[in-house]
Amino acid sequence: MPPDELTRPRLVPLEPRPIELEDGSPAVVLRDPLGILDGAAVVSPAAYWVLAHFDGARELPEVVRALAKAGARIPLADVERVAAQASEAGLVHGPVYRARREGALAAFRSGPRAPACAGGAYPADETELRELLASFYTAPGGPGPRDQRSRAGEGVRLLVAPHIDFRRGGASYAHAYGALEGCDADLFVVFGTAHASPPHLHTLTRQDYATPLGTVATDREVVNALAAELSEEELFSDELVHAGEHSCEFQMVWLRWVLGDRPFRAVPVLCSSISQLDDPAAATGAFLAALARATRGRKVCCVAGADLAHVGPQYGDARAPTPAELAALGAQDRHTLGFLAGADAAGFHRDATVDDERRRLCGVAPIYAAMRAAGRGARLLHYGQWTDGTDMVSFAAAAG
Repeated sequence: MPPDELTRPRLVPLEPRPIELEDGSPAVVLRDPLGILDGAAVVSPAAYWVLAHFDGARELPEVVRALAKAGARIPLADVERVAAQASEAGLVHGPVYRARREGALAAFRSGPRAPACAGGAYPADETELRELLASFYTAPGGPGPRDQRSRAGEGVRLLVAPHIDFRRGGASYAHAYGALEGCDADLFVVFGTAHASPPHLHTLTRQDYATPLGTVATDREVVNALAAELSEEELFSDELVHAGEHSCEFQMVWLRWVLGDRPFRAVPVLCSSISQLDDPAAATGAFLAALARATRGRKVCCVAGADLAHVGPQYGDARAPTPAELAALGAQDRHTLGFLAGADAAGFHRDATVDDERRRLCGVAPIYAAMRAAGRGARLLHYGQWTDGTDMVSFAAAAG
């Protein structure tokens, strides 16, 4: 183990969630969004507070001082014990974590990317899935019965669809993919939200995407061209986010459904957040320019798997939004989507990040990238809000 890993421990990517144990005492569940670690770790709030200070920059005595400054007086011996236990469990970077990561990556790369959400967010059975997708066209708010002879999608080069689960956003999916019927593109660059938001802005994989309807082939020629120009480190360091991320997976299911047996290929791209960036064009420019070169001469349709606002207690709000607040959020979403219709990617980013702490639009990065890559806008086809009376997620369908 390198000396810095012993003296300056660094927490691996983990998603914390406070819980209450059976005896009523508080605890924190730590889940690995990459699926490298088995199961979830349950730690005390004090232990989590210590772990949260393992940033790879502080030595353990500095962690003790930082904790004390924050009002938590924890002896150095206790901090050392937490660090040792975290290393053994693979919660910090070190030999255990690296070995597990290498094993997980080898398993992921051994075949097509498995449909992680099949049997949960949508049926794993092909017949049941086909029936479910068809039902969304005629469901309330849907576009009407599917017309497989339609040529509506001919020339479509930009598609925005939700990534909420099918049963909550089905009508919007049907509007989006109904507009893709007859599309003449042979390559679909699918930009999805990387909810784990790894450090690199764009993450690729060479693996095909398996679905219950058949496998969607990844265009390795395009992927390899991007890797040759931008480096394996830049594009594949976080590849395991593809294993469990649903935002691209859901689009692959719908593409396979709408395009049927006709040959096509895809390039799945998971996008980390750009909402915090003042100049997203500079940050994303190298990737998008390389993508344009790698796909020159191809008929390309850019697809964004993207939801919009997330409000309510589940997302950190103190209370449920009122009907008036939902209406106001809808108006604000539609204003933002006006920049999508106007092919103004910079304006879309600027408006989408207004009140970001309140709105929490999680599809900014994929929509922005798809707009820039396609070089055009998209007409709004459907806007929806799912709510259970407590929380709300909004989403939209658009094509251009």
